[in-house]
Amino acid sequence: MAPVRESPRASRPRVGGFRHGRVPGRVRSEQLLDVAERLFATTGYGATSIEAIAAEAGVTRPVVYSHFGSKDGIYLACLRRARAQLEAMMFDAMAGADGLPAQIEAGADAYFRFVESDPARWRVLFGGDAAVSGPVAEEAMQLHLGTERRFASLLADSPAAKDEQHVLAFSHAVGGAAHQLAQWWLRTPGIPRERIVDWYCEVTWNGVRALVER
Repeated sequence: MAPVRESPRASRPRVGGFRHGRVPGRVRSEQLLDVAERLFATTGYGATSIEAIAAEAGVTRPVVYSHFGSKDGIYLACLRRARAQLEAMMFDAMAGADGLPAQIEAGADAYFRFVESDPARWRVLFGGDAAVSGPVAEEAMQLHLGTERRFASLLADSPAAKDEQHVLAFSHAVGGAAHQLAQWWLRTPGIPRERIVDWYCEVTWNGVRALVER
């Protein structure tokens, strides 16, 4: 007796426990974001196509278009998801700390935990926009600026911090230091996260203290 062969549809891997053709929209959207994020991180925005995303996810191109409209759309959705996760980790940690030095340390630990736990997501969020332009680049920048403004609001609570532009400048400097240190850390394996956080706080607290204690 000849062996029974599965149809291509039946042999496709399940997505979130659901068989192909029965995957709920929200589950499919998350899968497409995961696939796109991985491709953006490994091959870059310019070299990633809707065709590649669809093939990797085991769907057709119209499925990707129906969820996100375009490559720009799925790229921005990746950024929004990553930014929301990072902000939740950072600002939830900072909210549980008492005093600005402890808040900076807690936020730094959360930031570098994000880098450590999902470097591909971090790379898309902070290093995958070199090839984008126009409205896409502008929205990516606005997402970034939103995080900086949230951090600036913490510094602005200090009685000595009265100059809004000065506070924003320090916020960008602090954020830039985290970005550069994370890039170096990912290329220098073997250093514990705790040590990276300590070094970051050593660098940034002296500058922040000059702003809030002057």
